This record gives sequence, C-alpha cells and structure tokens, in this order.
Amino acid sequence: MIKYLRIKFVIFCFLFFKISYSEANVEKIFDYLESFHSMKSNFIQINNNGDILTGNIIILRPGKVRIEYKEIPLLIIGDGKKIATINKKLKNIVFYKLDDVPVKLLLFKNFNSETLDVISLKEGENKIQIKLTEEKFSNKGFVEIIFEKRPFEMKKWTVFRSDNTKTEVLLSNLNFNDNISSANFDIQAEDPRSQIFRN
Repeated sequence: MIKYLRIKFVIFCFLFFKISYSEANVEKIFDYLESFHSMKSNFIQINNNGDILTGNIIILRPGKVRIEYKEIPLLIIGDGKKIATINKKLKNIVFYKLDDVPVKLLLFKNFNSETLDVISLKEGENKIQIKLTEEKFSNKGFVEIIFEKRPFEMKKWTVFRSDNTKTEVLLSNLNFNDNISSANFDIQAEDPRSQIFRN
C-alpha cells in the first residue's frame, strides 16, 4: 500500500511539474511576443506547393506590416485597418480585412488567455514549439511559432489554414524596436492604379 502511494505521489509530482513548466514557457513566450513595438527581419518563405521565396518583413504595432519579395513583384501592406496585396508588374491591388489574415495575431500585443487559445506546446533540446489561434477566428486556422532556447529567439512561424494549406516563414537577422516610419505602411502611396480607379 505504501509503495502504491509513493508511486502515485511521484506521478502526481511529475505531472504537476510538467504542467507548471509548460505554463512557465507559455508565459515566457507571451512576454517575448509582447515585448516589442516594431520588428524587422529577412525571411525565407516556403509555400504549400513547395515554392521558395525570400524577402523582408517590417512590423510596426499596432497592426502595421510590410512584406516585400525579391523574386516576385508582390508587395503586401497592412495599415492597421486593412491589408493590401499589390502586384507591381500587373499594377493591380486587392484588399483584405485584417481579421482575414491568420498572422494578424502577431501584429498586436494582446497575448493573453482571454483572446488566444494555446493549441499545443512542445519542447525539444533547444527549441520550443507553440501553436496559437485567436478564439473567435479559430475556424480560419492557426499559427505555429518555433523559438530557439539559447538565446531565446523567434526563428520560424507557420500559418496553417482551414483548407489544410500552410505557409512556412523562416526568420533571420531579426531586429526589434528600431525607429520605423509610418510611411512604410501607406497603402495609398503604393497603390499602382490610376487615380480615377481609386475609391
């Protein structure tokens, strides 16, 4: 009987430690993601069909993002209210609601249990992998973020969509909290259409 109670106690301690450790990692990740007001990074993007693209991304919170590609004439701009994808070669522009973009959760600082669901958290020798989704948009997909432990740094995110497609983004030369001009996120200034076709 005593041996049985000891085994139960050991199992309880192990589970309690594991749960507490996971919660500590979630808190560490949220603190990291809330710590910056701006972010600049080079990236390698792997699309669902296997195509590989490179470019750079700039984020200015709240809500602003600029993504430029080297291989294709595509520019993506978010001004805090909407997202625009601009094809410079074809000179066209398509608008999306900010809520329609799964990566939107990285554009704001509201990383807390009231607005986000932690789907899973996995830990390796030198990495932590977390899957997150916004509760009210969980039917649209989720984002998986991978962090390197030493030093603790965001290395990759993958956007999983509800149609079972995904886009992987590997980050490099990550810089936080640089002074970034709001002019980088001026959709109207980048709109390639003739003035008569603009709203």
